[in-house]
Amino acid sequence: MRVQQFCILNRKTKNAMEKTVLVPTDFSIASLSIVRTYLNAQPAGTKLNIILLHGLHQTDSITSLLFFSKSKMIQELVSKEFDEACHVLRNKFASQINSMRKDVFTGFTQAAFNQYAEAKKIDEVCLPVLYNPKFKNRNSFDLLPYIKASNLAIETIGSEVDVPMPEKGKVAELFFSRVSVS
Repeated sequence: MRVQQFCILNRKTKNAMEKTVLVPTDFSIASLSIVRTYLNAQPAGTKLNIILLHGLHQTDSITSLLFFSKSKMIQELVSKEFDEACHVLRNKFASQINSMRKDVFTGFTQAAFNQYAEAKKIDEVCLPVLYNPKFKNRNSFDLLPYIKASNLAIETIGSEVDVPMPEKGKVAELFFSRVSVS
């Protein structure tokens, strides 16, 4: 009986220190520097499931919808440098990151976004103070209106001063002390 109680207590403690964080991204390395800053600010022992979310409108073409693949779309949107930077982050913060995955949101309504957040069990959204994503795909859209209209907790990170990056678009950009997406 005593062993069972300990296991239940231990399981509750473990779950209390684990949370799912949504980070809106334009799949730039600058958006990953937000994740780095957020990870540095977390208390010891916190395990995070990080979802890097990108807004993407789908076409109305029946053929496109029939053959739509989320993984193929993500492959088209993500650069080699971004994947490399994700790998570096996972290695550097291995004790804090439970999972880190890329996803696209293709919904059109607030209700769809709220259902997405509920299904993914998102606890918090991590946003930079200066949020100005640069989208490469013409079908991409800003998730900020959906995030602000939701009931999700929002953690803002950074300062209101934008610092120019000498290594723009390179993995080294991840290690500069900058957290605005521009």
